Amino acid sequence: MKVYQNDTQITTWLYFYLAGAGAEFLDYKLPFPNYLSHINRGYYVGWQVNGYPGTAEARNYFNDIIARFLITFAEYSPERLDFKPNLDKHCHIDFKNSYELKQFQNLKSINIKKFAQERSTNINTIDQVFWAIKYHCESLIKQFGIGNIIPYEMLEDFAFNNFYDKRDRSTLKAKCRNIWNWYNNRGWTIPEGREKTNKTKEELKMTRQERAKKNAALKQQRAKATLFGFIQQNLFSDEYKRGDKWNVTKLAKATKLDPKTVRKYLKEF
Repeated sequence: MKVYQNDTQITTWLYFYLAGAGAEFLDYKLPFPNYLSHINRGYYVGWQVNGYPGTAEARNYFNDIIARFLITFAEYSPERLDFKPNLDKHCHIDFKNSYELKQFQNLKSINIKKFAQERSTNINTIDQVFWAIKYHCESLIKQFGIGNIIPYEMLEDFAFNNFYDKRDRSTLKAKCRNIWNWYNNRGWTIPEGREKTNKTKEELKMTRQERAKKNAALKQQRAKATLFGFIQQNLFSDEYKRGDKWNVTKLAKATKLDPKTVRKYLKEF
C-alpha cells in the first residue's frame, strides 16, 4: 500500500499495468490519470486517490473499485501494482489534481440481485471482489482448457496481488477457496453453456497445450512488467544494488518474483 501526503491531502496510488493500446480507460470517462507510461506490450496507468485504506470500511471501498477496474478491463490482463510509479521524462505526469473514489463509478459493476450471489459471501451488497476472482478463475479455465484443474495458488496469488488484505487475508482466502471448490465440484467447466466444444480428445489436447503456452507467455509478460516497473522506480537507489549490480535477492523479495525469474529478465534490462 502506497500512501502519500502533500500539503493538504493524504492520497493513495491506484496504479495498474494493462496489456492494451493505452486509451481504453477513456471509454469509461474515468478521470484523466496522474501517471501514464507506454511500453512495447502495454502501459502503466495510475491515479492519486484521496484517503487511504486504513480501516475495514475504507479497504472495502478501495477493493470494490479495484475489483470493478479488473472486471472492466479483464481482456487486457490488468494487474494492480503495489509501488509508486516511476516518474521520468518519457511518461505523462499531472499532479495538479487528486481524485475521489466516487469519480470511478463509471467502471463496470456486477449488476445482479443479491440473492443470486454465491453463498460464500453474506454481505448485503454485491461483492465485486468475489466476482473479480470468479471471472479470473473462468479466464484460467479457458486458458488451461475445460476439465483441467486450476492450481488453487493461482487464485490466491491473483487475490493477494490485487486487493488490500494485510489485515484481513483470511477473507480473501475464503473467497478463493469457495470459488475453487465450486468449479472443482463441477469438473472445471463454465456453466450456462458459455464454453461448449465438439472437439476430439486429440484436438482438445492440442488446444490445451496451446493455451498453456499462451498462459506461460502471459505470466512472463506480467513478471517482466512488474520487475521493470520496480527497477525504473528504484533506478538511482543503492538499496537494491551491490556495487554496480542489482541485488537479486532483494529484488525478488520486493517484487515477489522467483530469483531465477529476476536473473533472467535482468539480463534483458
